[in-house]
Amino acid sequence: MFSFILLSTCLGALCLFLAVLYGTLPRGLREWQRALPRQRWLGLVLGSICLIWAAYHACIMLEGDLSRFHFLVKLAVPAGIVLCFFFLDFLFARALGGFFILCANQLLHDAFVHDVGGRGVYSLVCLALGLIGLFLLGAPWHFRDSMDLAVRRPLWSRLLAGLFLLFALVLLAQPYL
Repeated sequence: MFSFILLSTCLGALCLFLAVLYGTLPRGLREWQRALPRQRWLGLVLGSICLIWAAYHACIMLEGDLSRFHFLVKLAVPAGIVLCFFFLDFLFARALGGFFILCANQLLHDAFVHDVGGRGVYSLVCLALGLIGLFLLGAPWHFRDSMDLAVRRPLWSRLLAGLFLLFALVLLAQPYL
C-alpha cells in the first residue's frame, strides 16, 4: 500500500507542477519553459528511471526458457540511456510520456488490488494520463506546441491548468479512500 500511495503522490505532484506551468503561461513563455521539452539532463534522469522500470517488467515477461535473455535486457538499459541522451530530441517530453504510461499502468493495477474507493474516477484519470503519455512519446513536439497555444490563448491555458489540477487532486486524494 505504501508504494501505491508514494507513486500516486509523485504522479500527483508532477501533475500539480504541470498545472502551475500551464497556469503561469499566459504571462509569457519564459526561456526555461521553452527549453523544458528538450531538456536533456532532466530527460536523462526521468528516462533512466523509465528504462530501468521497463526493463524490470521485460525481465518478468521473459520466463522459462526465455530467462536466458535477462542479461541482454539488463545490458540494453545502460546502452539505451547513453544512446537516448545523445540521439533523441525532446528527451524530457518523451521521458515524461513514458513515465505517464508506466505510472498509469501500475496505478490502475494497484487501485484494484488495494480496493480504492471511487476506482472509476481514478481509472479515468490513469487512462487520460496514459493517453497523454502515448502522445508525448509519439509526438513530443506537441508538448511545446501546447505551451505556445496556452500563451496565445488564455482559455487553453486555464483549461490545461484546470485539467492537470483535477488530475493532481484525484491522484493525491484517492489513495486514502
